[in-house]
Amino acid sequence: MLYWKNDTDLDYCKFCAEVRYKSTRERNPNRKKTRYAILMYLAFTPHLQRLYAPKATTEQMMWHANHQTVEGSMCHSSDTEAWRHFYRIYPDFVVEPRIVRLSLCMDGFVPHGHYGCTYSCWLIILTPYYLPPRMCMSSKYMFLTMVILGPSNKKCLIDVYLKPLIDELQNLWYVDVLTYDNAKNKIFTIHGLLMWIVNDLPAYGMASGWSTISVIGCLTCMDDTRALYLQNGRKTCYFDCHRQFLHQDHLYRRNKKAFTNNRVERKVARLRLMGEQIHDWIVEFSPAVEILLALPPRYGSEHKWRKKNIFLEFEY
Repeated sequence: MLYWKNDTDLDYCKFCAEVRYKSTRERNPNRKKTRYAILMYLAFTPHLQRLYAPKATTEQMMWHANHQTVEGSMCHSSDTEAWRHFYRIYPDFVVEPRIVRLSLCMDGFVPHGHYGCTYSCWLIILTPYYLPPRMCMSSKYMFLTMVILGPSNKKCLIDVYLKPLIDELQNLWYVDVLTYDNAKNKIFTIHGLLMWIVNDLPAYGMASGWSTISVIGCLTCMDDTRALYLQNGRKTCYFDCHRQFLHQDHLYRRNKKAFTNNRVERKVARLRLMGEQIHDWIVEFSPAVEILLALPPRYGSEHKWRKKNIFLEFEY
C-alpha cells in the first residue's frame, strides 16, 4: 500500500482485504489513524544505475574483471568459488561483466533501549560486490533498502516484509533495465543477482527458516551436531564443532589442550546439502503468513525447519 498512489483513504488492504488501521479512531474520530504495521522501502535499482553515471565509479565497477588474481589467495569476492560457479551455470553472462552481484545484510536492534520497551527496528542493507574492496566495504556504497518498524520482533514473519525486495530482485534478474554507461558512452541492459546473505545467527534463522535455538541449531551439521549444553550456564555451546571441517592432517585435530580435553577429532564432516535437496525436503511445509505458524511434523527431533525458505522459492 503506497501512500503516494492515493491509498491513504482506503481502510482495507487492496491485496489481502484486511483492516489497515486500528480501531482506536472509532472511539475518537479526531484522532489520527494508527497503522497495524509500517514498512519503509527504498528501491535500490536507481542506486545501481547511478553508479554507472560518473566516470570515477564506472571504471571501478569493472575492477572485478580487470584485476590480477593471485593463485591461492583471495582479496575480493570475485576470487571465490561461488563467483566461478555462477559462470559455469550461466555461461551466457560471462560475455557481459556488468551484471551486478549483491550481498544482503539484515539485523535488528531496539532503538529505545532495553528498559521495558519492546519496540524493534530491522534494517536491510544491500552491497554491490563489483567495486574494489576499499569501496564496497565503505558506508557510501551500502544501500539502505528497508526499514521495518514494529512493537515486536518479526521473527519468521519477516518474509512478509521482504516481499517488495524479492519482487525487485526478480525484476532485476528477468527484466532488461536500461542503464547509461558513462565510460563507454552507450546504453546497456543491467542485471543483478543476490549471491550472499550476511547476518548473525538469530537473523540467519529468521531468513532461512531453520531455527537456531537449542542444540540442533546448525544448518550444516543438523542432527549430527557436536554442540554441548552447559548445565550451569543453561545455554548451548558450539565451541568444538569446527574441527571436523579441517583436513585429516591438520594440527588442530590432534590438539587435546586448546579444545575439548583429551579428545582427538577423527570425524569427517558431512557434506552440505544442496539447494535442490533442501527444496525437496521443505516443499510441503507452510510458507510464512501473517498468523502464527504451526510447527511441522518431527520438529525438534529430526529437523528444525519452521517454514518454507523464501529464498529457495525465489531460486526455483
